[in-house]
Amino acid sequence: MLTLGVLLAVVAALAGCAVANRFYVPPAFEEGEINGTASTTDADPAQLTVTTWNVGYGGMGAESDFVYDGGTQRRPLSGALVDKYLAGITSRLAARTSDIYLIQEAARPSWITYNRKVLDRLVGTLQGYAWSFSPEVHTRGVPPPFNLQVGNATFSRVPLASFERRGLPLEPTFELGLFRKGYRMHIARIGTDRTWVIVNIHLSTFDTEEDDVRGAQVRALMDFAKAEYARGHHVVIGGDWNLRLADTSFAHQSPEEAFFWVRDFPKDVTPAGWTWAVDPTEPTVRGAHQPFVAGETFTLVIDGFLVSPNVEVVNVSTANLGFDVTDHHPVTATLRAK
Repeated sequence: MLTLGVLLAVVAALAGCAVANRFYVPPAFEEGEINGTASTTDADPAQLTVTTWNVGYGGMGAESDFVYDGGTQRRPLSGALVDKYLAGITSRLAARTSDIYLIQEAARPSWITYNRKVLDRLVGTLQGYAWSFSPEVHTRGVPPPFNLQVGNATFSRVPLASFERRGLPLEPTFELGLFRKGYRMHIARIGTDRTWVIVNIHLSTFDTEEDDVRGAQVRALMDFAKAEYARGHHVVIGGDWNLRLADTSFAHQSPEEAFFWVRDFPKDVTPAGWTWAVDPTEPTVRGAHQPFVAGETFTLVIDGFLVSPNVEVVNVSTANLGFDVTDHHPVTATLRAK
């Protein structure tokens, strides 16, 4: 039985965690740690193959839905499903040969992953890649297994000159009334002469049109990207934009209310001369208001790349995996410096 002193200490610790999370604001700029060693020696590549993939913290395969999308689940139904999804994700990564991987929703062990080491599995699979990880969902000071760390991981088999993070506008509301997702640009710099600036992003999903957090984030991204291009760099922004990037009509039977979060990318914001590397023939995301059912669950294109005028898109394609291991499909682009 807890004594009054122990109970008060627990309450004080919980209150401290709540305050620490509620008032935390990500720094506007910070350098990121580079882990591992890249396997290639070409520090100034003229061409790169880049893959972006939201891996859904190892928990968003076909059997899963998500409560914030209108489903019922706050985490996968079982640890066995996480094992299944992780096996599928890592086997597909192992079979690919991209120079750069932009991963969203990588995760450290916690309650939502049944303590599976999602990030560690990705690192173990992508041997010969330098990498950096930064959580965007982070419950600071919360004890295991509820200390969530879910965010973006960038992997490169080309040597990284540097890695940094720059803040993006935040949502005004708090998850569980306690913490906000810390949106950032995750920026890898490659080369010493014709420098590549590769930005890994995962934008807001559930903002309102009144808040327009996604619009503010896009404008901040464009300001950064244009400034980097003006300095002569080759700029690539890739990831989960959470905005519709292509006008598609994939068959579905989902109710209209399931689309509550869907908005189009504001086309007038794309800088003149910049190119979208998007594959409109295959969907990149499925609705998470229900477990996936082909032809019934709605699908869209929200993942892809925007590149500066001095970058040629050689090709781009989406691998249709049937959303069996996560609610996104990987998109791969081959890009050449002009």
